[in-house]
Amino acid sequence: MKKYKLVLLAFLSVCVYCACVEDKGNYDYIELNDMTIQPLEKKYTVELFSQVKIAPEITLKTGTFNPDNYTYLWMLYTIFSDPFTADTLSLEKDLDIEISALPRDYQLHYQVKDKETGLICTQTTEFTVINSFSMGLMALSRVNDDANLTFINVLDQITEDAYEKINGEIAGKNPKGLRLIGDGMLSDANPTVVIMTDDERGGTVINSRDLVSIMDFSEMFYFKLETVKPQVFMKNEFAIIEFVINDGGIYKRDVMGNGFYPKYGVKLKGDYEYMAPFEFHDMSVAYFYDQVKQRFMYMPGPMQGNSVIELNDIATEEPNPEDPGKVVIGAFNPNDVGLHMLWGGLFGQDYAKKYGRAVMEDEEGERYLLSFEAIPGPDFMPLHKFHVSTEGIKEAKTFTTSQNGTFLYYAYKNKIVCVSFSSGMVVNTYEFADGQRVDYVECDQKNNINHLWVGVSDGSKAKQSGSIVIMDMSTDGSLKEVTRYENVCGQIVDFEYKE
Repeated sequence: MKKYKLVLLAFLSVCVYCACVEDKGNYDYIELNDMTIQPLEKKYTVELFSQVKIAPEITLKTGTFNPDNYTYLWMLYTIFSDPFTADTLSLEKDLDIEISALPRDYQLHYQVKDKETGLICTQTTEFTVINSFSMGLMALSRVNDDANLTFINVLDQITEDAYEKINGEIAGKNPKGLRLIGDGMLSDANPTVVIMTDDERGGTVINSRDLVSIMDFSEMFYFKLETVKPQVFMKNEFAIIEFVINDGGIYKRDVMGNGFYPKYGVKLKGDYEYMAPFEFHDMSVAYFYDQVKQRFMYMPGPMQGNSVIELNDIATEEPNPEDPGKVVIGAFNPNDVGLHMLWGGLFGQDYAKKYGRAVMEDEEGERYLLSFEAIPGPDFMPLHKFHVSTEGIKEAKTFTTSQNGTFLYYAYKNKIVCVSFSSGMVVNTYEFADGQRVDYVECDQKNNINHLWVGVSDGSKAKQSGSIVIMDMSTDGSLKEVTRYENVCGQIVDFEYKE
């Protein structure tokens, strides 16, 4: 039923857009017979309870425009929503109202109708209502040993100590990570944000819209956890099934049709010991890396399965009688990697994340870059394995890559180094001022995929000792500072963008 509604809404949206004349690439004006209407902006982002004024300019090819000869309709309707809602905002030519709609994404529809001829011209554009915390960049930092949340909304309003101000308490001790879950296209779960901490609570789950605390992390399970140690949440764009790795064990929940706050079930079965805390989840298959057995595994059919299994053996040729062992395709054997994972993930376009990237380490502390394709089926194809001895690589503790996965960015001291996944060689290096330390880097995978988020500080972990820097990533791997939010946090440990 839900899929049917999505298709129907998509069809209706197309019909609305088609009510206008053919789009020939000229966005200066939209014409209907002898009428010209100055178009709406391509997108409006407004704050809840703010006054919104839009006054379209309407002219005629011949004669003078008389507003009394036309009727008008301003309508706001939800998109891809269950239930679908539509509200009439105004019947006047110009829109001048206080916005009271719930914070979310909408379509704004404007209609002008000629009373005499009945001809109608419509325009439709994106319209987003936000509050102080409904959309923007969240930054989790360590202030002394406390978890501290800074929120920068899309209107550039900064709220420091956001969780503490709203809930009257700190989120926990020893912050580890931040994740928005339950927000997939087909999810029925309430979108929530999880602040992960390394303490007895394991973190807290908060409402996505207002950051009000809902429950402790440990309450997200049907049973009492023996060890409360959240490490990573895994989801895809549809988010029918979501995973969490807690103390090396894998748990999953069904977020479609199981209530507002569906819980996680028992630990998944399989011949694994301790899964690495990194996200390898595509639309139809989930991959994992066992840190103890040092091999990749996968879960076939995440919607039905309850166990993880080994990958199929891969061979380039028939076994040689003198050497019965199989020859592995590619740069490494995914069933016997023999390395410890320091960082990794799946990247690529939405709904088709197939490019695997990882930073690994051997027993001697030498580091390696791994790249592979992980196509549903599964079809796991090792591509590259480079021993990396570049500047500062052994000191680096934070790594990231863009959605397209062309470069690896890692940080040490006051520098960010860019390395090619194709060659393992340094492409560019960016250096911050002396006295600044790069604590954390992460590429924006959703809002602006050319942006790199950087947390820098003086290393003290004191309140307001840290800053947030937004950087542009060029196609040659170089970086350029775009925006800086000075002294708004402690030592950054994670970022998350909330739509």
